[in-house]
Amino acid sequence: MLGASGHVDSFTRDHLPPVEQWPQFLRDDFEYPEYLNAGYALTDGMVAKGFGDHVALIGNGRRRTYKD
Repeated sequence: MLGASGHVDSFTRDHLPPVEQWPQFLRDDFEYPEYLNAGYALTDGMVAKGFGDHVALIGNGRRRTYKD
């Protein structure tokens, strides 16, 4: 059910509840690859999809776009 992980520390994964206790995940609208680089998906991937000028982060009195 779970694919391989790039994380070295497996504590969280090793202590998940049994699969029958997991909630139902409604993933029909999402198409993620087997391996996902979340850093890329949340930054450069958004620029590649045309959202580069949209605000990605707000903090310290500043707004940062995906391109930033």
